[in-house]
Order: sequence, then structure tokens, then C-alpha cells
Amino acid sequence: DMQVAMNQAWHKYLSANVPRYTSYPSALGFSENVGPVEYSKALEGIGQYEPVSLYLHIPFCKQLCWYCGCNMRVENSYERIERYVDDLISEIEYVGARLRGRGSISYVHFGGGTPNILRIADTERLLAAIEQQFGLTDATPVAMEMDPRLCNTLQAAHLAKLGINRFSLGVQDFDPEVQDAINRVQSYELVEHCMEEIREAGVPDISLDVLYGLPDQKICSFRRTIDQVITLHPDRVSLFGYAHMPTKFRHQQLIDSSALPDRSMRVTLAEAAASQLMAAGYERIGFDHFALPETPLAKASHHYRLNRNFQGFTEDPAQVVLGFGTSAISSVHGLIVQNTKSLREYPEFVAERGLASAKGLVSTLEEEDLGDWIRRLLCDLRASLPRYYEITGLQGEEMEQLLSELYVLHNDGVIRFEDDQIVINENAKALSRSVAAVFDPQVSPEQKFASPAV
Repeated sequence: DMQVAMNQAWHKYLSANVPRYTSYPSALGFSENVGPVEYSKALEGIGQYEPVSLYLHIPFCKQLCWYCGCNMRVENSYERIERYVDDLISEIEYVGARLRGRGSISYVHFGGGTPNILRIADTERLLAAIEQQFGLTDATPVAMEMDPRLCNTLQAAHLAKLGINRFSLGVQDFDPEVQDAINRVQSYELVEHCMEEIREAGVPDISLDVLYGLPDQKICSFRRTIDQVITLHPDRVSLFGYAHMPTKFRHQQLIDSSALPDRSMRVTLAEAAASQLMAAGYERIGFDHFALPETPLAKASHHYRLNRNFQGFTEDPAQVVLGFGTSAISSVHGLIVQNTKSLREYPEFVAERGLASAKGLVSTLEEEDLGDWIRRLLCDLRASLPRYYEITGLQGEEMEQLLSELYVLHNDGVIRFEDDQIVINENAKALSRSVAAVFDPQVSPEQKFASPAV
């Protein structure tokens, strides 16, 4: 069977350790020499009507999920959360003062941690500060990540009333055994009830996050999870691979690494889930998002207007992202800066200098252009080769190396050439990061194909 042979050839790409390309160059190049001074200056260069995306990081959770790779901490004192909101508002006001009304907000995203740990009054204070500093319209998408275990009737209704019109719920896996193994127990009924509350409140857009590669995941139980996800009829589904890095995230040591699926099982889980979702009418958007055809995300994809930023694939057109709160990343015209990850330093930094940036990088013009080129390749599944050569000035031996790698991809049925464009085949969307890596001078040859998965 042709497809099976093809999929065997594809394993080396699916398990390659390549960047996620939520930004370019990747965060690995961050240095402490780039910070608030550069960021402040870059803010002055934002255009009068330029689309700007806002990200607010709420790092607090009620309980520790052992798989978590986010910047978070378990917080039992609400007072500390409230003080953090005060600091967030100071940071918002400082940036607002730098912008002096320039820029037009295209998207607001509350991420975490657990943003719905906030009391309604504090969410309202944050939105009021954004409204005051940057302006918001009724049409602006305001999205919030939500822990369904903290969701109650009043909360959904109140948040909707404040203008939050998208929710993204963490499901991960419905199997009780897997939930035990990751310390995140939440029943199907609980998630279903939370979604009903959100829909009752008139919110049209709900996304569910699912993780593959978790301990004790088996193909039959994971298929059942995906069936349950489909039954809930979310507008969008994000399907992410769990990255086991116990040396970086100490709490991941609580996960029994011998219970983790191996590389080829991870691939099987991911592809089985993708084909189930597509059979149920979801379209694959980029390599890890799925959306119903009438959603803004799917429409953006149809019209080659898809974008990719720190939140993943999005219909948000903004190239400028301003991040607020611990660990939040901002990207402005080739400058990428990240706020301190430390909850102790964050208020000090904001008090001292208005901004909490701790490290970052300034891209060269070539890197900026290449970043745009890679983004188009990942979003549109096609990009111009002459344009790539123009950006990189590639010739001689390097050119031959690239072409030989492209022929391998071509012979494996991953890409094809159309006129002067490279095109990723529709059924090979899952491999698009591996294709991008071939064009990325920052990825070493041994990283490209078939090094261990993260």
C-alpha cells in the first residue's frame, strides 16, 4: 500500500527535533543585552493604524498538572494574585503611554497558568485598562484560556458580559488512567457542562486543547477521547505533543517516564487523532490546529490570510505582539523581548522601569525576511524559491545541499514543485515544520531528520 510505505518514510520527519516557529529567530538566541531600552524604542515605531495583538499572562493555578511546561505557580493567597493584577495594569499603562494612541488592537489573549482563576472584578480591571490605553471595539476578539474545573455558571455569563468572546479549554485526555498519571482529573461531564454554560452565555467560539504523548496513553483510549471531543462539537481543536523535559520542569519528574509512549507510538496517536477529526468535518489548519469550515480560522486559511505567532496559528493579522506579565513575549519589527519569568522580579522591574523585559534579540533584516518567508510557508503551505534565494543569497555548495534535501522531501511525497514555488502536499501538513527546518540556517543538519522527539 503506497500510503503505508509513505508513512514509514515520514516517521523520520514526524519525530525530528525541529523548532516550533512561533517566532523567528527562535528564543534560543535571546540575550540579556536586549531589554527594556530597546523595547521602549521599538514601541515608538508602531504605526498609527498598525494592527497590534495583546497577550496577558496569568501565571497562577489552583493545582499543579504534572505535564505542565508553562510559566506558572500554584497560588492559594488571592491577595498575591490581586497584587499581580495591579502590576499588570502598571505595565499596560506604561506601554500605553509609549504608544500614545498609535496602533489598533486586533486581538486580546489571556493565557496562563489559569486566567479564569481571576475574580471577575480583576478581569474587568484589566479589560478597562486595555480599553483606556489602547481602545477596544465590540468586534475585537478577546480570548481566554480556561480550566473547566474552575468554571461555574456565573463565571461564564460574567466573562461573556465583559466582552470575552472566545474560550479555549484544556482537555488533554478524557481517560481516567491518563488523568491520574498527569494529576489532572476532570470528567467528560464537567467539560460538557462548562461548554454548555459558555454557549448559554452567547459565546460562539470554543476551542479544546488535546495532548498526545502523555503517560499511559493507548491508541484505543485516545481514539475514545477524540470521539468524546468530537461529540462536544468545539469550533476548534488544538492537538499538541507533550514535551517531557524533567530537567527543565522539575514537577515533570512526578511523571513515570517508563509509561510514556515511544516515538512511533506518538506519531501513531497524533495521526490517528488527526484523521478522526478530519473525518468528523474538521479542517487541518497548519500542522496542529483543526477547525470547522465556517470558523474565522478556517476562512483565513482558505484565503491565505493565516498567521502564526506565539499563540500558534491564528486569523489575527497582527505582526506586532505586545506581551504583559511574567514570561510574556513581545515582538515588534524585528525585536523580540521576553519578560522576566520570576514572580519576585516582575513587580520590581515594573516599578523601576515600567517594563519587565529581561532578555531578547534584534533580528537582522535577513532574519526578519526569512522569518516572514517561513511563516508564509507554514501558513500557506507554499512559498517562492527565488524569493528565498534572494533573502539568503544562497549559492554554490550550500545551494546544492539544500536541493539534495529538497529532493529527499520530494521523493518521500512531502513536497512538490509548482512553477518556482515549493508546495507542501495537503496530506503532509503534519510535516511542515520539518520542511521549514530545511530552509532554516539555524538548524543543524543532524537536527533536521529523525533526531529524538521532544
